Amino acid sequence: MRVKHLFPGLEQFRAYLNTASAGMLPLTSLKRVLDFLNYIIDFREGSDSVDVLDVKFLNETLEEGAKLMKVKKENIGLTIQTTEGLRRILMALTPKERMNIVSLDMEFPSLSCLLKSYSEKYKLELRVVKNKNGWYSLEEIEKSIDDKTFAVVISSIQWISGQRIDLKELSKIVHEHGAWLIVDAVQHLGSLTLFPKREGVDALVAGGEKWLLNPAVGSGLMYLSDEILEELSPIPGLLNMEAPTGEWGLWWSIPEKNPWEDFVLRKDAKKMDFGGGPPYLLAVTLGASLELINRLQIEKIENHNKKLIARIRDEILSAGLEVIGDHNEHECSSIITVKTGLSYEKEKKIYQRLLEEGIKISHRGVLGHYGLRISPHLYNDMDEVEIFLEHLFKNLVKL
Repeated sequence: MRVKHLFPGLEQFRAYLNTASAGMLPLTSLKRVLDFLNYIIDFREGSDSVDVLDVKFLNETLEEGAKLMKVKKENIGLTIQTTEGLRRILMALTPKERMNIVSLDMEFPSLSCLLKSYSEKYKLELRVVKNKNGWYSLEEIEKSIDDKTFAVVISSIQWISGQRIDLKELSKIVHEHGAWLIVDAVQHLGSLTLFPKREGVDALVAGGEKWLLNPAVGSGLMYLSDEILEELSPIPGLLNMEAPTGEWGLWWSIPEKNPWEDFVLRKDAKKMDFGGGPPYLLAVTLGASLELINRLQIEKIENHNKKLIARIRDEILSAGLEVIGDHNEHECSSIITVKTGLSYEKEKKIYQRLLEEGIKISHRGVLGHYGLRISPHLYNDMDEVEIFLEHLFKNLVKL
């Protein structure tokens, strides 16, 4: 994909194959941010009006997010990365005591911390499905789900193994028991196709810092199904409400208004917004990155990323090394973790040598599973994959 010129950060490396940790910010996002800040600095007409700013800056981002996921804009909201959005969703739901919540044992720690505290607050049983060789089967997950399950909360792509969970089949199981399927999609959205309505997902959150090309910005997207929107009961602020006069700007001057009157809660995803003025700077930055992803087309991005991963997998296995998990075609993603067979300390030396040679990947581990994690994206090409493979094998021979 001919986009390298949009990512000057790539020039710092011989091969940057580490998007599962942090994506690169494109120049198109920088330009959009500068345009927005100039608009604010010049205090142009409407720069102090949420009515105008929503139309001019926020709605475009929501529309790009909806386009990426093939859903309605009314089902899309903003988040501050991933955990904040998941927390907001969970706190707007009220489970009954002695229900259970299901997740996976190799989840990212921010999710496990959130679910532990949530389960303690609402007196829920937390059921954690154990991995088998770093992988999960739907059959094993299903064993933990019953009619007392309140929600299944998982990452659709696992951060260590790169396993892509079959959300469509999992949602059928979850919904048969009357539970919610809530998805952490930070390692998924932007790298592969993800159409939550088609796949039966009730709620989804994805921070922008990785595959959505918004590192260190604090941005993110939230998807909420029509069904879960009806059940969500947040503690709303003013801007979660319908404007009494159609627009908030028209309402401020009305002398008879009562600040304590009963407002009407919105029915779309904006009912789950922050309640005050939206973080427009985050929205603008994310919107430009989403526009680039949509222009390139997520289906083509998926094919591109999978080709790079397939090359890595084939060469690694041919060399007698292993990868975490099964990595069949249906469950593979844009993440692969190589098991060198070395001790953790020796493998760390390999990682450090690669870094010194200008090759950026990650060294990751959890529950005894560890390895070198490689995660190419739309700005990478086969040349960078070959550079990584050449230097990996060279350094393995040296040890």
